[in-house]
Amino acid sequence: MTKLTADILLKKGLPKSTSLKDVKKLDLSKMHLETKDLDPKLFSQMVNLEELDISGNLLSEIPINLKLSNLRVLNINDNQVEEITVLKEFPNLEEVLYEENLYLTVSDNHKVFCLLPKLRRLNNKDITSLANHVRFVNHRELSNRVESYWEKNYKDKLPKEPSTEKIKAVGKDFMKTVVNNVRYGPNSLKDFTKWKVQLIAENLFSSLLVSNESDIEPKLDQTSTNNATKALQSSNRKKHNGDSPEESPKKRVRITDGMSSTTLSPQSSKKLLEKSFRITPVKQKQECTLKDQQSESKLPKSPIASSKSTPSKSQPKVERTSINGKQNLSLSGRKAKKEFNVEPLHFLQCHSKNNNANDFSTQLWSCAFEPDLDTSLSKVIASSGGDSVCVVDCETGKVLKKYKVTGEEFFTLAWTTLTMISKEGQKRKINVLAAGGKLGVIKLIHAKVNLAYGEIKAHKKAISIMCFSPTQETFLFTGSYDNRILLWDIGVPDYEYNFRTSQLLTLDTTSTPLRICPVAASPDQYLLAACEDGCFVYDIKLTKNQGKRSFDVELNFPIYKTETKNDDFHVIDSLAFLNEDLVASKSANQGSIYIWSWERSFKAKKSKGNKKLDAVVLAELKWSNTDFPYITLTASQGLCVFCGDEVGKIWIYDLESCKAELINGIPSKNLKPPTKVIDWPSLASAKDIVDGSMINTVAVDPTLRYLVALTDKNLIAVWKIL
Repeated sequence: MTKLTADILLKKGLPKSTSLKDVKKLDLSKMHLETKDLDPKLFSQMVNLEELDISGNLLSEIPINLKLSNLRVLNINDNQVEEITVLKEFPNLEEVLYEENLYLTVSDNHKVFCLLPKLRRLNNKDITSLANHVRFVNHRELSNRVESYWEKNYKDKLPKEPSTEKIKAVGKDFMKTVVNNVRYGPNSLKDFTKWKVQLIAENLFSSLLVSNESDIEPKLDQTSTNNATKALQSSNRKKHNGDSPEESPKKRVRITDGMSSTTLSPQSSKKLLEKSFRITPVKQKQECTLKDQQSESKLPKSPIASSKSTPSKSQPKVERTSINGKQNLSLSGRKAKKEFNVEPLHFLQCHSKNNNANDFSTQLWSCAFEPDLDTSLSKVIASSGGDSVCVVDCETGKVLKKYKVTGEEFFTLAWTTLTMISKEGQKRKINVLAAGGKLGVIKLIHAKVNLAYGEIKAHKKAISIMCFSPTQETFLFTGSYDNRILLWDIGVPDYEYNFRTSQLLTLDTTSTPLRICPVAASPDQYLLAACEDGCFVYDIKLTKNQGKRSFDVELNFPIYKTETKNDDFHVIDSLAFLNEDLVASKSANQGSIYIWSWERSFKAKKSKGNKKLDAVVLAELKWSNTDFPYITLTASQGLCVFCGDEVGKIWIYDLESCKAELINGIPSKNLKPPTKVIDWPSLASAKDIVDGSMINTVAVDPTLRYLVALTDKNLIAVWKIL
């Protein structure tokens, strides 16, 4: 046994300092310490302590009042700890180790999941998905069972206006019986279930005591077992009876004689329209067929290395800012006035069916730039269309990876960055690509090592859209033709690529969701969904008690007032946030793009409780007057909007000139013209001239160096922004 002093703590701590408040890492392992040796008066001085190792000691419990509010990592392996609930005093814990404590069981693991909202690793294993399932899905089920037990057996025992004494008497009996009568889960978790039911019942009982005498119905809160809040009231909307197709999104069918995986290499030219770009074949060595792989998928023996890319002439300086909890890149080296002069780099044909050089009919639907993992700037983009997903280097035009699934038609994809733990216990960040389509299956791909490591059977019908949460990197939203949006926790793969998934939430839509965006100002609470019958707001807060929800608010747009029997403008096919407040969206056939304010539109809901709100439109941008739907726009930092059209043009809008008006909520009365329109170049294949192609979607990298367009004619067009 060692008596701990301030000098010993400073000697064992890092960084070296003369003050306990500066210590961030402390190793007190194998010192024969007992619980009484951990003096709260000493430990409470280490206000910045982040890592504490007290493994290999004789601790029977963790003392209370250590006041280590910034503690992120705690190692209490090889002790004699019997009770783990004291860990709730360390709410910022992300990693805990307590193996070789004889009396701790799997029930204690589940208790820790509930007590530590930021916990991601337990005993050297990633528990993100399992913990979220316990925190939300398991809790939701137990809460419903406890409330049902109350209503069935005790609610009628209270008079209409019960006294406090009567509530306490009935509540006391309720508390005695509920723990033994509400069951859920396996016997191995019986202790956890009783503990959790006890907490939920206490919360229910507390809500009775503080509730209005005229309304004694208790409402349960999802995450807090100490505070009672009102549960979300699900709103009902008339269901749309028509079944959506499982095939391609309901789009113009433009089948022409079909190309192989080839590249249309532009010649050096300043006069874009006067030059004809010729086709040269692309070697397809990086193709990988996606099989029905499970989470046990192994790494390929020889992962194919990415080719070296040609460096660009100049690299703009990049500043990192934080929006929605994620790092974002912003330009500091570009001129304030963006001219958007572009140079054509590549016109690629890498989604051809059976490598057919004459395939000009495969429609390409979605693309997204890979997030950067270090200081290097991303120039890699993933694209989906037909039966394949391709990963392309925008600078060299090389197809780095290609994934194929027989019988699939990929409609959508999204990137996320996860923290993976190696076999040696080292943390490293990896980019994971999720893709889905006609089969309703989410494919999870670690593109850097050329591995599709797993899949999630998400929907019975085709997946139309997906996106990751900007704050919770494992949270994936998927929208489907089954008129549902699901929230998944895809988990983090271990070094053998085993992973666990969990479905956390179901959002009912009244038609097919076409675009989904977590609200930039509150991404953990609200989701915007652009659907075939309107634009809707969903409350996605997981602390609510309903696992299945309908929309919270429907947004109305001015174009709706011009609808006729033959003109329906409720098909919202584009949606993107420009910043935390401004949203760009358009209806199919609208001929313009709205810029509207989320905050000003939604504040009416808070004040009036409305279910239908008018979007506060601040600007309207002139766009193509086309009848073709499902041409999607994108937005970038710096208030820029990009959108293709039906003849291959790309419309670019730089809203910096009206930034002050937009931020101050001053509506513009004039239809704003585009800053620039890029025309489709003259392209030639081996057999024919390739005319202007329908552009389904566009993307720009965060630093505005590359502009990429996906077309209806199996072409990926890449421009360099000068």
